[in-house]
Amino acid sequence: MKKKLQLALNKYKPIPPKLQGESEESPKTIIDLDLAALYHHFYLDTYGTQPPNPDPAQFEHMRFLVPDDELRFQGEGVGASTNAKRAKSSEMGQAFCRWFLHEHLGIKYFAHLDRLIDDTSENLHGFTLERTAPGDMPDYLCSDGAGSVVLAEAKGRYTSVGFNTKQFEDWRKQFTRVRVLDSKGEAVWVKGHIVATRFATESTPKVQTKLFAEDPITEGREPLSGETARSLSGQIICSHYGNALMKIDQPLLALAIRRSRRLESQSRIPVTLWKFAFDDQQRYFVGGYYANDTNEPLIDLENGLATHRSRDPFRLGVHSGTFVGVELSVFEHLVKVARGDARLLDGLPEVEPIREIYSGISMLRDGSIVGPLSMFIPVSLNNY
Repeated sequence: MKKKLQLALNKYKPIPPKLQGESEESPKTIIDLDLAALYHHFYLDTYGTQPPNPDPAQFEHMRFLVPDDELRFQGEGVGASTNAKRAKSSEMGQAFCRWFLHEHLGIKYFAHLDRLIDDTSENLHGFTLERTAPGDMPDYLCSDGAGSVVLAEAKGRYTSVGFNTKQFEDWRKQFTRVRVLDSKGEAVWVKGHIVATRFATESTPKVQTKLFAEDPITEGREPLSGETARSLSGQIICSHYGNALMKIDQPLLALAIRRSRRLESQSRIPVTLWKFAFDDQQRYFVGGYYANDTNEPLIDLENGLATHRSRDPFRLGVHSGTFVGVELSVFEHLVKVARGDARLLDGLPEVEPIREIYSGISMLRDGSIVGPLSMFIPVSLNNY
């Protein structure tokens, strides 16, 4: 399901190709928002493992939306109190930021900056992240996987947003509170993005949900490049996939990837191999399903044949589950990295997402996928 989203850009020169309007100099003012993809980013960013309702077709905030082409929340928004509304809007703002950077600016991997800047291990080699002043810092360090690194700050709110406001100026200052130092200890400047989304509600009928994006940079004499960029990009990807692997119940592999450690040679990684339930889509994934409260399996695999189970075959909606997985070639590459047989950034597979199959399925360019269990079939049980 898609919604219309208003767009405003500032300081983007040149304008990213996907956001160009009638000419290369004029940006689009309206873009499409895919709710399943938005949920996918929300899930990856907000929950450690299992979300409370894992079905992206039932995105937990969707029930609060007005049934209209434009994105608008019922009443005064999500949350019964000011603090609750502030927390929920902040979570949604981060999902919108990730979705926007992924869909329109080519970003594939996301790591929370506060986790990396507090990392004192030897895992951070070739660069240093340091806080330069007290106060809020940007939310993310992001990478496109090709050695490019950017900072990103996400905001979500119900009150007005504008590039010429004091609030936006305060958000710009967050980029001055963090520095990236190269192996020589010299500061390098890093491209950044501020993505702020104002949410429209029934109580503000004249307001439309609008995403504001700006392109600031951090302080430094030269742009981030070379081995510093490559090392930092690699650490972002490690953090990103460590998070994704936890979602598919692979804690040992997640730790090995996140901390750049080698798995013991005796350890085995048991997985289930899945494919789409469509003959024309022979794509394979490693993962499993989450389900609402049930003590019985939803799928049996006997003699290579999958059978969906139900205690009451005449009743609809008794069992509903959601598949969460990682594309097979990506998973196999991560295993090779953890075994010491490959380097993370050498040969990391390029994944072309599956699109337009069903509005409740979302696949990202990192190879992660979320969708209804009925759309996937288990193929075999394997060990790596």
